Amino acid sequence: MSRLPQRMILLFASLVLASLPTQGQTAASDTTIMREVSINGQRSRITYRLDRQRIDASQVLTAQGGTALDVLRAVPSVAVDADGQLSYRGSQNFQVYVDGKLSPLTGSEALRMISAASIRDIEILTTPSAKYKTDGDVGIINIVTRRSETDGWDVAVNGTASTWGTLSMDAKINYRTGHHNIYIGGQGSDIHNKSRFEQEKWTASSDPSQGGENRGVTSYADGTRFRDFRTFIGQGGYEFDDGMHHRLAVDLQGGRTINPRGGDMKYSTWTTTSLTPSPLTPLLEGTEEAHDRYKLTKYLFQTAVDYTWKIGERGDELNASSRLRYDRFSEEYTESNMFTQDGVRQEGTRGYETEHHWDCDGALSYKLHYRQGGTLETGYQYTTYSENGDYRICYWDLPTQAFVWQDNLYAPFYYRRQTHSAYAQLSDGFGHFLFDAGLRMDHLRDDMDLPTITSRHRRYTEFYPSAHLSYTADEAGTFTLGYSRRTNRPGIWKLEPYITYEDYHTRIIGNPDLASEYIHSVELSWRKTIGTTGLTATGFARRRTGVVDYIRRAYDVGVTLDSIINAGNEWREGLELQVVAKPFAWWQLTANGSLFHYNFRATYEGCTSAHGTMGMAGWINNFRLAKNTSLQLDGHFVGGENLTQGKESAYVYFDLAARQSLLGGKLQLGLVWHDVFHTARYHSLRTSALLRSETWVRPSFPCIALSVSYRFRQPNAKAKEGAISKEAEFVGKDF
Repeated sequence: MSRLPQRMILLFASLVLASLPTQGQTAASDTTIMREVSINGQRSRITYRLDRQRIDASQVLTAQGGTALDVLRAVPSVAVDADGQLSYRGSQNFQVYVDGKLSPLTGSEALRMISAASIRDIEILTTPSAKYKTDGDVGIINIVTRRSETDGWDVAVNGTASTWGTLSMDAKINYRTGHHNIYIGGQGSDIHNKSRFEQEKWTASSDPSQGGENRGVTSYADGTRFRDFRTFIGQGGYEFDDGMHHRLAVDLQGGRTINPRGGDMKYSTWTTTSLTPSPLTPLLEGTEEAHDRYKLTKYLFQTAVDYTWKIGERGDELNASSRLRYDRFSEEYTESNMFTQDGVRQEGTRGYETEHHWDCDGALSYKLHYRQGGTLETGYQYTTYSENGDYRICYWDLPTQAFVWQDNLYAPFYYRRQTHSAYAQLSDGFGHFLFDAGLRMDHLRDDMDLPTITSRHRRYTEFYPSAHLSYTADEAGTFTLGYSRRTNRPGIWKLEPYITYEDYHTRIIGNPDLASEYIHSVELSWRKTIGTTGLTATGFARRRTGVVDYIRRAYDVGVTLDSIINAGNEWREGLELQVVAKPFAWWQLTANGSLFHYNFRATYEGCTSAHGTMGMAGWINNFRLAKNTSLQLDGHFVGGENLTQGKESAYVYFDLAARQSLLGGKLQLGLVWHDVFHTARYHSLRTSALLRSETWVRPSFPCIALSVSYRFRQPNAKAKEGAISKEAEFVGKDF
């Protein structure tokens, strides 16, 4: 065991012993006393439970007009790159749920689908219990949407526009009466990310066509890149709760997502006879223009049903849930074009990957309330995921001036993963202590058939334990200790062993022998409120084996190939600190920072072992200028980090936001200016044998968003008895 987890456990034990009641003190007998801890006054920005932290979206003004991604920027150890991809504690692998149900989309794409105005809270589970799915090494992000709290009509409409051309709108109509609640809504968005892109890439080879002569090629790319996210999703559902024994939730979603990206570049190329980067006089120089396009289109449908039966006076719970997602059509299109300065096409490719996708799961569980505050839950979960489709590619033929299909590269595919899971989870509390412990067993069946290339078939069983312990003392604060084992299993898009084009000088290939990552996570937290100041300290350690990463290598003269591999093993050990203070009645200050050490040991040729320390910091100021007027100023620092083949540089950025409430709070106007001083710059360097690739990305400026939110409530004249409880949440058993 690493020294850090040992130190964390010893620290936890010593703090607990130091805080135990001395003679004359009485321990609290209510085991639910600290099931949720709040930091700060008013409605807290962050609250904590045994296994999660909860962020109040309404307190993050800089998220106005944005999405769940923007809400999460206020969380320690969260970074969002130039392409809008979120990483938490250095990882982009997390599961996304919406109101306890698995999102029809994944990762950052799922977070972008939900407007910040429709979010009440975001929950982060960094060491999820064994009853939850095991995918995602940094855990689960659950989006809790705003819900009607009283009988009657509730209508909410939100709209956003920005200087980047972003347009989005969502609406939801909710009617609640007695035991019943019905809702319908939808959202459409066209979100843009724009940036200036520069890249200098050097590759070397010994060219047999020139008698084995050494050749070093340097290409410099200068231009603009974009990444758009266009989503059109409709949603409707019905909820029933009699307040005693029966609770039912039915949800339907359907729509289309289109995610295009690309770039328009001018390439300058030099060729030398050196196998090392050098300023020697070039043998050949040329200038070309490239236009690269990528588009992923999905037509999807998802339905989810969740039913809970509370049995007898003791309140035991029997739960059954199911979810079905179907993508009736999905197409991934790539296009790469190279032209001379005169506009004459020299080269080009067009690739098409079409597929159909099924995703279905079900769960059955029983929760035994064997005593007040003590439960034993057992359950079974089943998941099946399948894709079938084909990949085709055509190349530009210069003599015939036409695109020609490459029949020898045609690749049909079929992929299916089935998972059978059983788990047991014990939760209880005694005095100042709360705890849970669980064990999960996953039995998997993986089948992949690419008839023209290869096939893979696997059967295996894995075990995933988890445990959490919480201790609360009035003077010492609250301590929580958590552990879980998780995994990152590669999807089909990482296994496909054929080449696709990111741009004309960068190609990508999957790996059918790619293995899963396995992660052990330990986390120790301390929280305390002193007057109006909240203090939080969290130490964490994460061990990843079989780290999945892309390795870049020279593929052809002036062309690199990114291959996905199991690069090695990694330790990350860190500390997160957060202070929430209220210096004045009109000023709330949140300061957070994180510092972690990473140690990567390469096990794959072409990767480099690395270690170092990375830090992040946030400075968030909320000012109440008047009763209905608020202002927020944020500053963020993201430290540099070593990669498996190079490094990324540090950068800082600042956001400014204002919010005005009108019509008694029904109408809200928001204005957000992202990266106020234009300081966000993303710089990376990759090096290996016969390769040096350096990239600079700078978001376009300015990025200013205007948002409008309107919420109308019309309560019933007389509320009926037995109505659904206020802020009821239907949480699917799989979550």
